[in-house]
Amino acid sequence: MNIQPNDFILEIGSGHNPKIQSDILCDKFIDDSTQRGGDITTDRPIIEADGQYLPFADASFDYVICSHVLEHVEDPAKLISELMRVASRGYIETPSEIAERLYGWPYHNWIINLIDNQLILQKKVSESQFGQLFHALAAHDKNFTRFHLTHHSLFLIQYEWDGKIDYRILPPDTSLLNLESAETIEVLLSQVANISSWNKWVPIMKNAVPRRLVSMAKSFLAKQRQRVKKSLREIIVCPVCKGEVKWKTDGICCERCEVDYPIVRNIPRLIPPDSKESVQSE
Repeated sequence: MNIQPNDFILEIGSGHNPKIQSDILCDKFIDDSTQRGGDITTDRPIIEADGQYLPFADASFDYVICSHVLEHVEDPAKLISELMRVASRGYIETPSEIAERLYGWPYHNWIINLIDNQLILQKKVSESQFGQLFHALAAHDKNFTRFHLTHHSLFLIQYEWDGKIDYRILPPDTSLLNLESAETIEVLLSQVANISSWNKWVPIMKNAVPRRLVSMAKSFLAKQRQRVKKSLREIIVCPVCKGEVKWKTDGICCERCEVDYPIVRNIPRLIPPDSKESVQSE
């Protein structure tokens, strides 16, 4: 990621494993770990919000990280618009179509490809034909895990943008990934071959370290680099109308929308009441 030393960074869908560089964390499911690999990390300022309705003022950030979120949302165009509204640069990561075909996460709504540096999104209309087989292999078979980690370019879409996110949403009827084509196979194999030996083995080395130790180390390093550039009070707006809000002892109020958002355990909960699959406030 092309992050500069003084960038103010937002991470959407930070979950249990946020990036060290992120200054502000944002996740829609603070209390529900169903769609992530562990409990939420709250080692720096964090809010509960829907990426399709970000409660931040325009251009609040220099850089926004959106990793493994785009495939989950109901309206990807709305999320993409919000990313460009709050930051001028950023990074998007999702599973590739190959990963989706193999693993078939039931809570993913979109299949995503990257073609000529353009994100291509298609509505997911079928589940994986392999069921839970490859999830079980990843969990229990070290050889399969090693293959996945050393060939991670096959399973990930990694897209960095500056100024504008280039994307298209196409009908779901025809896959753009023709695995019967020799040309397609050649391109995929060349992507794997172009990854340096070091970059192939870094994921394996990371995976060998217990997750708890990794989380502790990342939290420590994140705290060491924390700097006060903007407080939440400076950048938070109403997630719906983007207007000013009033802060109270136990909540945040948008008078224009006549909505009160609670603050629970020092975490502002800014999910719009009518947002699809909204999280019930405690």
